[in-house]
Amino acid sequence: MTGGASYTVSLPKDWVKEQGLKVGDVVAVMPRSDSSLTLMPHEKLPAGQSKGAEITVTPQRDQDREQVLRTILAQYLAGYDIIRVSFPASSRPDLRTFLRESARKMFVGSEIIEESKDELIVQCLSSYGDLPAPKVISRMSLIAKLMLRDAVDSLKGRDPAMAEEIVRRDEEVDRFYLFIIRQLTMAVLNRSLILEIGLSDPRDCLVYRVVSKSLERIADHATTIAKMSAGIESPLPPRLIDEISKASDLTISVLEDALKSLAKSDGSLANKSIALAESVEREAESVMDKLFSFKLSQKSIVAVRLALESLKRISEYSEDVAEMAINLTARRTELY
Repeated sequence: MTGGASYTVSLPKDWVKEQGLKVGDVVAVMPRSDSSLTLMPHEKLPAGQSKGAEITVTPQRDQDREQVLRTILAQYLAGYDIIRVSFPASSRPDLRTFLRESARKMFVGSEIIEESKDELIVQCLSSYGDLPAPKVISRMSLIAKLMLRDAVDSLKGRDPAMAEEIVRRDEEVDRFYLFIIRQLTMAVLNRSLILEIGLSDPRDCLVYRVVSKSLERIADHATTIAKMSAGIESPLPPRLIDEISKASDLTISVLEDALKSLAKSDGSLANKSIALAESVEREAESVMDKLFSFKLSQKSIVAVRLALESLKRISEYSEDVAEMAINLTARRTELY
């Protein structure tokens, strides 16, 4: 203590020299959730800085547009704000079109700020504070839940138009999934972003990583159920529809309870969801055992069976969400 109300911290001499600090320079002091403090030279704070990545498409790679897209995706997930893609003179125009449309479809807040026959520049405009991780998870949860309801309806009603619409919604879930992975990656690399993306503890990054992946997979399986409607060759018997409805209603209950338990950090509700998930498996297996008794065509049997398998997988991913809710609950009640 110096004087009557001021406290002074002595910095290690070697560290000061390594950072190139001199008298009068500003050093940020950032409090952490574990009660520690982090010191960082002011000019090294990431706020307001844009990171850029450059990708050069070789003639060989020009033949595989998916490979080029995966490279761009990796740079996006790594947190780069500006991605510059350079093309060889022999590059086909359709490759640039494919990459441009894919970036707009896959990346939240991305814009093509420059395009020519030689290069394509993608800029990611969304800041982390504008769309924090809990809000992203909430949005993914709502879309996935409604996808599941509509997918089962499209299966029971043999509605291919609804199935196509569900596939488009799956793309929206994928966009949010990629965005939250980008957020969590940056937060792990720079802990000062933890609060900015809406989390209170660095350990929450793992929770949101598991939850986001589970929701992405749930949306994928809802899409699978919807696609199976094209394989139903004739109207399903009313008794089979009732059986499918029972299994799907249980699955939806498991998912809803898991999502509510996560939002409220409610361990009791999470355990209820996990227990109910076992009923989904039993119900789905029971329906599958009865399929041949309904005298469906072979193609219809395969379609219904795959849909039921997806319901089982959705309940399992919902269990993962519920388990993460329990982890959060335990963390909120830690004893120090």
